Amino acid sequence: VADRAQVLFFCVSDMGAIEPMYQYSLPWFVDLFVRSIAASEKSDDLAKRMENLNGHFQYSLYCNVCRSLFEKDKLLFSYHVATRIMINEGELE
Repeated sequence: VADRAQVLFFCVSDMGAIEPMYQYSLPWFVDLFVRSIAASEKSDDLAKRMENLNGHFQYSLYCNVCRSLFEKDKLLFSYHVATRIMINEGELE
């Protein structure tokens, strides 16, 4: 979970290089993460719980960030997140 969260945080922070207006704080990110912990589907199986948490947080972050992006940058953000996750998981070099 922490590994995916750090990938997502740096994807969000990289958006500042695209448009200086895109500045997101660490406290905002942590708050969103804590809300995802509370809101994601619970499970007694640890692997399933981590999968639920990753999925919920990723979707929540995507929705919240896209709400503040210009239309022209939404696809770029999606691509950046997808490629960074794939690189982190060893699916892409």
